[in-house]
Amino acid sequence: MDQAVAGLIGTALGGLIGVAGTLGAARLNGKDQRRNQHDHWRRTQRRSAYSHLLVKFSEAMRAGSKALDAYQEGHPSAAPLIEQFDEIVQSLDEARSLVDLEGPESASSAAMELVGAMFDWCNGLVLAQAAEDGQFTPTVHDASLDMIALLEEKSACYDASDAFISLCRSLLDD
Repeated sequence: MDQAVAGLIGTALGGLIGVAGTLGAARLNGKDQRRNQHDHWRRTQRRSAYSHLLVKFSEAMRAGSKALDAYQEGHPSAAPLIEQFDEIVQSLDEARSLVDLEGPESASSAAMELVGAMFDWCNGLVLAQAAEDGQFTPTVHDASLDMIALLEEKSACYDASDAFISLCRSLLDD
């Protein structure tokens, strides 16, 4: 009888240990799964914020290129195209704020550089048109408003875009 009781107790303890081990493993797997799902959700949010900014930026680049071409050619459509460009550039702040919210500091800084370069180009073009229309008189302290300066500002936008895209790719791959 003693051996039978000892066998039953051993079997019961073995069963309890097996159940506890199974429950512990299930709990750990559940935590891992929740963490993985949360990480995936955060990556999706960051990707969405980065993509939104790049879509808005591309829209601004297209509008700015049309406006710059019209300005360079002295076309009468230059002023309304520059105004449209300015409105699109103003919308970049909303898209940048999403990157500020979702991305790490490095993404936020790169987004600031990207949007800042676009604002510089847009402001230069707006002021150049205003100077041509006699609505603005540049001083010696103002930045150059000639075509070379405007083209350099446009090029700086492309450089900032390349840097932002490269950073975002590396952040999303981590």
